[in-house]
Amino acid sequence: MAEYSIAPFYDLLLYPFVHSLRLKLLQLCLEQNYSSILDVCCGTGQQLKILGKHGFEVYGVDLSEEMLRVSQKGPYAPECLLQDASAMSFSSDSFAASMTTFALHEKPKEIAQAIISEMIRVVQPGGHLIMTDFHFHNASSRYSKSLIRAIEWTAGGEHYRNFKDYISLGGVPQLIEGLPLVPVKTIAAGLNSIGIFVYEVTN
Repeated sequence: MAEYSIAPFYDLLLYPFVHSLRLKLLQLCLEQNYSSILDVCCGTGQQLKILGKHGFEVYGVDLSEEMLRVSQKGPYAPECLLQDASAMSFSSDSFAASMTTFALHEKPKEIAQAIISEMIRVVQPGGHLIMTDFHFHNASSRYSKSLIRAIEWTAGGEHYRNFKDYISLGGVPQLIEGLPLVPVKTIAAGLNSIGIFVYEVTN
C-alpha cells in the first residue's frame, strides 16, 4: 500500500472538516460508555486520542506506517497496530465497540464487506459497530454533495471509482445487508451528506 506522504499534515488539513464529526463520535461513545473501542483504518489515531483523553480504553489498526508513526506522537497516544483491517489478529469478541470513519467508500465493495465482517467478529455479541461515511439521500444538501464529489474526484483513479460505486450501491446500509447487525441509530452530519451508523452485533 502506498504510504501517505501528507501524514504529518493530515490532521491539520482535515481539522476544519472533521472536528465537529469527531466530537459527535465522542458524545456517542460517552453516552454508550463502551468498555473498549477498536478504530479500524484509524489513520493518525486522532479520534482515538480524543477518546483516550476521556478515559476510554482504545486500540487502532491501519496499513499505513506513516499514519501510524503520527499516531504515536503527542499526548494520549493510542496502541495502534500495522494490520490489514480485513484480516485482523485480534481474538473474536475482544471489544465492546468497533468504529471506522471514511474508510469504506474508498474500498472495493468486496473489501469493504470483508472489513465489516471482521469488525463484527472482534466485537462482543450485543456490542456496537459505528461506521461513519458518506450518505447521499433526498435530504442531503446539494452543495455538500457537490463538494464531496469534487474532493473525491481530485483523489482520482481507483479511489474515485470506488467512491462512485459506493454511492451508487447506496452506502453503508446496503453494505451490511445479510450481516448479523440490527440498527441502533443513525446520526446525520455534514449537511445530511454524512451518516454515523450505529449497529448492534447479534451473533
